[in-house]
Amino acid sequence: MKRLVFCFDGTWNRLDANTPTNVVLTAASIVRQVPNGGPTQIIHYDEGVGTGTLDRVSGGTMGVGLVTNIREAYRFLIFNYDPGDEIFVFGFSRGAFSARTFCGFVRHVGPLRRLHAARIDDALKLYEARLKDEDDATEKLRRFRADYSNNVCIGAEDDTWRCSNSPGYLTGQAPPMTIKYLGVWDTVGALGVPKVLPLSGMFNRKHHFHDIALTGFIDSARHAIAIDERRVLFPAEPWGDLSAMNEARHYRPEDPKAPYQEQWFPGTHGSVGGGGDIRGLSDGALAWVLQGAKRAGLKLDVEQGSRIQAVRPDPLAPLVNVREQEFSATALLKTNRDGPSAIYQISAAARRRWQAAATALPENLAYRPKTLAKVAAALDALPSRKPLAAGLLVHEVKERDTLRALAIHYLGAADLEDAIYEANLDQMDDPDEIFVGQKLRIPELLPEPLAETSAASPAEVAP
Repeated sequence: MKRLVFCFDGTWNRLDANTPTNVVLTAASIVRQVPNGGPTQIIHYDEGVGTGTLDRVSGGTMGVGLVTNIREAYRFLIFNYDPGDEIFVFGFSRGAFSARTFCGFVRHVGPLRRLHAARIDDALKLYEARLKDEDDATEKLRRFRADYSNNVCIGAEDDTWRCSNSPGYLTGQAPPMTIKYLGVWDTVGALGVPKVLPLSGMFNRKHHFHDIALTGFIDSARHAIAIDERRVLFPAEPWGDLSAMNEARHYRPEDPKAPYQEQWFPGTHGSVGGGGDIRGLSDGALAWVLQGAKRAGLKLDVEQGSRIQAVRPDPLAPLVNVREQEFSATALLKTNRDGPSAIYQISAAARRRWQAAATALPENLAYRPKTLAKVAAALDALPSRKPLAAGLLVHEVKERDTLRALAIHYLGAADLEDAIYEANLDQMDDPDEIFVGQKLRIPELLPEPLAETSAASPAEVAP
């Protein structure tokens, strides 16, 4: 078994940019060979649409080139995939749209066997034409998968259909294929002529074939959406209510371990997906999406010098992720996004910013975006995230530190890690997520210092 990791970057985003996006940081931080006999992890990175000299405008404003990017990723898939491999997919902006339609494309046509690689264009034509006659298309797609992607099944329906329609096929003969994890930042789906222009609907019909829905074909997924992006040409593409999907997997929708999550994060488009010289907000969205990937099994390089070793989430960072903003015609038309309707869809970063004093924010204003109007009352009713203990010591987090190790080192018992977590509720969202350089309060000290453990030495005593 190996892992294939697909990374689709955002509009105008390139691998060689001085300020990398979250997609670049992810792609550059994936361990190539997992230690101790673990699987090989192979990365396919795709630069965003509009990165070429000639397609900067058409690709950037209308999404031209997106299908080409999907085709290239699919070609990589069919030449590298074997049944049983795990597939991870990431994307930002229109790259998030690419990531989602790539998953939809694979779900509809399956992974062509290598000997049928010449049929990539046939697969694309079937995908694009399937909405014209959905009943007939379903049968055609099943037949296509049975003929050319017959080493796997897409769902139990494929297996059942082949038992009746493929001579010699035995139930369970082809193993099921799924996408292990999909992680995306602020999906933007504006393709073709911008919707604000007359007759845009007529011109854009040819793009309606893209399937970006979240289905059970994907084992787990996370989507981080920007609360403060207001450009009309950057419309969000949320999944919406994921309650039914999570409940089908026996999870409550508000459960932090639910497999399918979509949360709203503070900041504009780039402040969620990265690509600017201010990373406080985008680092938070990066950490959240990667947390889901790690839970799904992806191995990341967090050692000294890696691209994500220096991640420093800061929910109070500026809403715009660049210090020097350039004029852009795309910013002239603005509107508020239609925001979430449930409090569990609000990220911990957004909750913390909502509760912060105006004087603690760069804008010197209380954080009250209109996009959160439907959950404003629920946000106001949230209990404070102030720490439950003042703390006597401050420990600066080092590599390989964990709350468990710190609890053993300072408090003498691993099960006291919750005490450290509660002492730092104002800066921690998850007891399993701490970051190098973070300063944690230690609520209690033992009379005598313990023997050295895997935790680093404490930082200087704080008043």
